[in-house]
Amino acid sequence: MNYVTIIYLLNIVLYAVYFFGRTGGETDFSGIDFFVSGILSLLLIFAGYLNAKKKMIYRTVLWMFFVNVFLFVCSGLFDQFGSHFNILSTGNSDSFLFTLALIVYNGYLFPLTIILEGSGLSLIFPVTLSFILPSLGYLIGKKLYPNK
Repeated sequence: MNYVTIIYLLNIVLYAVYFFGRTGGETDFSGIDFFVSGILSLLLIFAGYLNAKKKMIYRTVLWMFFVNVFLFVCSGLFDQFGSHFNILSTGNSDSFLFTLALIVYNGYLFPLTIILEGSGLSLIFPVTLSFILPSLGYLIGKKLYPNK
């Protein structure tokens, strides 16, 4: 059982429930939004820790990162060449579906995504954090439970 995959998918569900249950506009943030995002990020660190504790190999914490990289690359490719072969596009060279999938897949970072909106960082940070957070937990777990 890969804990990072399970927690990542659970984060999507938990943040969707929280996001649709909150009041206010899309860009109205309070401290609770960042608190929920922080807790969900800590869950990813904990999932990496559990993978290390159960003596799983390091690449088990990287599956969500690989999915994020795939979505990010597809978003860029369809932005660049979408007018020629993108049947999923909403416009001429728009990679709307892949960008939306990347944002939804990393919904637990939604406040950060909105703050960085308009720059490429709103897509790069979630991809980077999907590598850093579980890897950090895995490193902590490896230090606490070394192979004997």
